[in-house]
Amino acid sequence: ALDIVNNAFPLCLLAGAIFTIGGLIFCKTSISLLGASGTALNFAREYLQIIFLGSVFMTLNIALEPLVRNDGKPKLCMNIMVAGIVVNVVLDYLFVMRMGMGMSGAAIATVTAFALSALMLMYYLFGSEAKLRLQLKAMRLKTEIVLRILKAGTPSFVMQISLALVLFVHNYMLLIYGSELAVSAYGIIGYVLSIFYMLFEGIALGVQPIIGFNYGAGYYERVSKTLKLTMLSCILVGALGFLFIYFFSENVVQIFNRDDSELLEVTLRGMNIFMLSLLVEGTVLLTAIYYQSINRVKAALFIHLGKIFIFLFPLLFILPRFFGLDGVWSAAPVTEYIMMVVVLVMLSKEFKFLKNNGKTGVRQQPTDTKHVVSVSRNNVKTGSEESKGVVTFRHAEKVETL
Repeated sequence: ALDIVNNAFPLCLLAGAIFTIGGLIFCKTSISLLGASGTALNFAREYLQIIFLGSVFMTLNIALEPLVRNDGKPKLCMNIMVAGIVVNVVLDYLFVMRMGMGMSGAAIATVTAFALSALMLMYYLFGSEAKLRLQLKAMRLKTEIVLRILKAGTPSFVMQISLALVLFVHNYMLLIYGSELAVSAYGIIGYVLSIFYMLFEGIALGVQPIIGFNYGAGYYERVSKTLKLTMLSCILVGALGFLFIYFFSENVVQIFNRDDSELLEVTLRGMNIFMLSLLVEGTVLLTAIYYQSINRVKAALFIHLGKIFIFLFPLLFILPRFFGLDGVWSAAPVTEYIMMVVVLVMLSKEFKFLKNNGKTGVRQQPTDTKHVVSVSRNNVKTGSEESKGVVTFRHAEKVETL
């Protein structure tokens, strides 16, 4: 574990450097591909150029946060994340509202907040209290360990890249079958639904170390119970989110838009369709993270890639032909329900395996096991040889009685 941690840290620094260089070179091109132009392109470029300069801090944040959490410090991890958010909000107010620095001020505030969080995470991991302690002298990249890290992280990497592709394709189809208003509406919907997505992700990532440890130890009954309880939690959060948006959708949208009645109408229509996915999205995400937790990379990749490339993208091109803009809004919810069927089939097999294999996780009381062994000893007086004896082993007490 220590080798993995000490190889992961320099990898993060390398990845951050690559993002900084690549981002600065292709900043304008990538923004244009996402459909931005004119004033919007200039604003986005001004913001992203500063964000890319702070890529190292963001990369360290993303990588070190789960290390601290898995080191048995979830509360510390949460406090550091909250501190970063508070600093971001305060600096946004100072730089944007008070000093009038605009997009540059917002970007500087974000990078500063990430830098502060990254430094606090590093302070803990380099300290003596950490079990997974970072040590500069141990930070030598080993090919075997690097490949293991990259293999384990591939599903998450693919998921993030896929989300960028989903954003691009959605914007493209919304411009064709709707207008720039539809793209703006999609942005608002994304902000609202991302809150629930982060809740799903938080629940799934929270049980990841529990599942990984117990699966590795063979305590499959614990894994099964944890997985079922987490699924129930995701469904409950999704149902509450669905009801909240159903009854308060207009109030929520008005937080982002109060003046444009046409944008309000388009956003409400899209949100009322999109919110149907909340009931099942958590379970689909949880299943992918579950397979990643037990190092079933292919199964996790199948869920991530299959969801997007086998179902979502084709539906984004097929449904609008019949339902217009509603077809674009409907593609994601339909995909989630199809994937729900797929993951339920996968999980039914997994639960069957967990039930029929492994340990229960309950420590059994040791029982005396008697072994007959030959114990020979020459009797000096008689010249005879004594024969068999009984050895009783009590494993838990580590006592042997002859």
